[in-house]
Amino acid sequence: MYLRVTAFHRSSIPTPSTHLPVLFGTYSRRNPTASFLGLLLNVLAFLACIDFVYRSHVLHRSESLVFSRTGYVDSTSARIVLRDPSAQRLQLTYADATGSETTTLKIPALTETSDYTATLQLTGLRPGTRYFYNTTGAQAGSFLTSAPGAKKFSLISTSCQKPFYPYDPLSHSLGIQGLHHPARYAEEAPPDFVLFLGDFIYSDLPVQVAPLTTQFYRQLYRQVYASPSWTRTLRDIPWIHVFDDHELVNDYFPGMAGGKAMYARAMDPFEHYQRAANPPRPDNDARKTYTQFRRGDASFFVLDTRTYRAPPPAKADGGTGTRTMLGAEQLDELLRWIVAEEGWKVVVSGVPMTRNWSKGADAMDSWAGYLNEREIIFRALWRAGGGVIISGDRHEHATVKFRPPPGYPDSHTIIEFSTSPLSFFYLPFLREYVPHEETVFNLPHGASKFGHLTFDSSDEARWTIGFELVVDGEKAWNYEHVWERV
Repeated sequence: MYLRVTAFHRSSIPTPSTHLPVLFGTYSRRNPTASFLGLLLNVLAFLACIDFVYRSHVLHRSESLVFSRTGYVDSTSARIVLRDPSAQRLQLTYADATGSETTTLKIPALTETSDYTATLQLTGLRPGTRYFYNTTGAQAGSFLTSAPGAKKFSLISTSCQKPFYPYDPLSHSLGIQGLHHPARYAEEAPPDFVLFLGDFIYSDLPVQVAPLTTQFYRQLYRQVYASPSWTRTLRDIPWIHVFDDHELVNDYFPGMAGGKAMYARAMDPFEHYQRAANPPRPDNDARKTYTQFRRGDASFFVLDTRTYRAPPPAKADGGTGTRTMLGAEQLDELLRWIVAEEGWKVVVSGVPMTRNWSKGADAMDSWAGYLNEREIIFRALWRAGGGVIISGDRHEHATVKFRPPPGYPDSHTIIEFSTSPLSFFYLPFLREYVPHEETVFNLPHGASKFGHLTFDSSDEARWTIGFELVVDGEKAWNYEHVWERV
């Protein structure tokens, strides 16, 4: 918001009868009532802007937040994230529904170093069993271990959420309206886990309200987890997290001015609140935020599309060239994973792989700016029988197919499901999506969107993925992708 001060020559100073423009209406000596209403609207609009931008930053820093949530869960282990800034030493007790075997863990002292968080790993669990836990800090929850060999499972995929949007002066400034929809959906058809593909926080929208320090980034995570929109059901579902640009700053890449120092500050809270609860890396290298995990007959590779990326090209230059988004080491691991894994190969990307969002100013921020590296990945997937891509970021939904080149059967097709935002703006009039690549379905409208995917491999010859698109709480589209096993 800017104020412009104009200097007048004495001869140009308005006389009392002149109408003075304001944001709403004009001032007129002849109509004081209308002038007063115009002034009142201007004041209210200004106060609404200040309230929207600064209320949570000033009144809800959430330093005293106490919460728990479920991280990655497999058949024999689970990860629980806790935060409690009290000075007491805590314990966590967990047991199955029968209560016949109860285990108590001492929680390490929670200190300011980790913003009073800890991620606990519970091991030696029984497959296909619901466990309940509680802490001496009055936190409680439950989780369900997976059943080995299961032929069917489901997940929710989405990204991008902003508290206090859309603006309502009577609502809580930490309310996340879009969370209500997956909460209700999960009560009826709980997914096995949630893939949240970045922009969990927004450090810079609608404006940057503080310097991008570690303390400020931590505050943004606390405020999201302190939202009154969370339900116990949502906290009990395993959440797997990817970070994208707004966990740092818009269109982040390491080579931008101050990028590496910013990255270190932003990764501190991401590590404590999210990465530590993600699936463990095969080599247990905590420096790397990309990882792998399996569920049923599907193997997932969760990409890091920010840490290693080269500067994006200018839009006029196009997306071809030798630049990398993944870095050599991550790309090599991904290619070896494609060759080694059996069954579905699911690549999880914070930004879309399709180049169909080509009209926006940040079109090169997606894989459209890194087409040569994308081609290397696609060719590996086509050779291995096809694949599935799950992505977010663009505040729209698109399902896109990438057909294999001649010489491969059509069953080797790659399909991408890209869905967002969970709770933020969309562009109702401006269209940035141009179908350069085969579009199955595109839907821009809706301030809350998520996808519900059901993987079913019970028929050995015909594996399917059922996809439901949920927009503003209503099922807007469904699709079945069939993988004919040849």
